[in-house]
Amino acid sequence: MFGVNERQQLLVDIARMYYFENLSQQQIADTLHMSRSNVSLLLKECLEKKIIEIQINDVVSRAHEVAAKIKQRYGLQTVLIAKSYHNPEQTEASVARLAAHYLRGIVGNNMLIGYTNDTMIRILSDVLYFPEYTKINCIQMLGGSFSTYHDEDGQFLAREFQKKCNGTAYVLQAPQMVKSTMLKQALLEEPVIKDIFHRFGDIDIALTTIEKRVPLYGLPSDDFLSSTDSMQLSELGAICHFCGHYLDRDGRPCGASINDRVIAISLQQFRKIPIRVGMAANANNAPAVLSCMQGRYINVLIVDEALAKNLI
Repeated sequence: MFGVNERQQLLVDIARMYYFENLSQQQIADTLHMSRSNVSLLLKECLEKKIIEIQINDVVSRAHEVAAKIKQRYGLQTVLIAKSYHNPEQTEASVARLAAHYLRGIVGNNMLIGYTNDTMIRILSDVLYFPEYTKINCIQMLGGSFSTYHDEDGQFLAREFQKKCNGTAYVLQAPQMVKSTMLKQALLEEPVIKDIFHRFGDIDIALTTIEKRVPLYGLPSDDFLSSTDSMQLSELGAICHFCGHYLDRDGRPCGASINDRVIAISLQQFRKIPIRVGMAANANNAPAVLSCMQGRYINVLIVDEALAKNLI
């Protein structure tokens, strides 16, 4: 018979051999000169006495649970949650990879994909691939932000999508924002721009990044906004930049004089697209994502774990 301390040590030894050294029950039985059934009973005792505790780190199931809550609360068709990282760029890449995986499962030949010009879309264009037999067209939904060649520029992204999608790429040859509504109306009458706006009604899937509104001074992509514009947006509570438009916390367009100068698909047109994918990374963008969901602009949401937790 074993004493109390001896039996405790036996249980520890058996637990170590089985769970850490990966020995089978028969190998343990042979080593300790006992029957396999006895080893099985002792392993059960290890669990009962909490000598060994089994914890299942089921991150995937928790992510599914969070996704289901977000989907139900905001009436979305699909919610997908990617892994978060300490590095914000890694997190953006994680969301973009998941978005690429989602796209591969829903696109079909001759579909038209609309996209915005930003970092997330650029990363998505890097990781996206389709079989050679597919032919998917793409279209820029938002005017350009840069006066020099840039990898988030509409023309650069159009080339990337054209290579990956094996179809036609339509480029919006216009700035993202102009100085007046009169100038915007004049540009919209230009044939090459008018043609793009006409095609917006044929978009099957829209891809856009949801970002919080950030201070706009000195950023190359925001040269079109004056200090007066920026001050007006702050006064009106703009917290979200979505497809070129500025939204408040409830998803309402704010600063009509500013939004009316944007050369992009309208929010009304955007809502008519069958599949409207909003992508966002990092928890600090949660207010912007909430704004878009409140406004019912998206029906598919792809975010990372840390951001998702801030939405419920």
